[in-house]
Amino acid sequence: MKKTFFLLIVTVFCLQLTGFAQKSRVGITGGVTYSSMKIENMALDNEKSRAGFTAGLIMETPLANSKFSFQPGIHYVQKGEITNETKNTRDYVALRYAEFQFNFLYNLKGINGGLFFGAGPALAFNLPSKFVTKSGLATDKKSDDSKTEKSIVFGNDILASDIRGFDYGANVLAGYRHKKGFLVSFNYTFGLRNLAPGGDSGSSIKNACFSARIGYLFNNK
Repeated sequence: MKKTFFLLIVTVFCLQLTGFAQKSRVGITGGVTYSSMKIENMALDNEKSRAGFTAGLIMETPLANSKFSFQPGIHYVQKGEITNETKNTRDYVALRYAEFQFNFLYNLKGINGGLFFGAGPALAFNLPSKFVTKSGLATDKKSDDSKTEKSIVFGNDILASDIRGFDYGANVLAGYRHKKGFLVSFNYTFGLRNLAPGGDSGSSIKNACFSARIGYLFNNK
């Protein structure tokens, strides 16, 4: 059911690209992420934010008022966090998502471009993800490093699952767009769904992710 819903959203998104091609701009983006997991009442020690990367496809369509536009996008996003780190070892959660963002932008125009600000909902579908442990970090020889991985089990079964898969939340962003199509943006996406299996009110896991992206809009007008 989840895969069907995912394919449906991708199909609708592609149809929107075709339908608005005459007045819309299609673009690509890429950048870095800095993510964490807001965890309550769970036994984890020494948690730290973790860096990753993101890449995606966006479309921007002007609305009735020329200062406003609608910018949906689909992005590959790396999330997670470092759960424990010592001099020699690092344990971290490597989450991967296909994330849909539906942002409404307010645009300020300048001579060569302009600033934009926006917000909107975000839907994230889990991709294969892992628990990772790296050891031998204190040595100078990379060959001494060792890494072990364990696949994350997504689901809602308290005993059999590690974390819920599908996530949803809200996204806020700000950036600058040059008149030739180049852009830079800063996004913050905060998860609203409790990802702890079973949705137990006594414990909570929620994603939080900051990203810095650069991009280019084709068919720029």
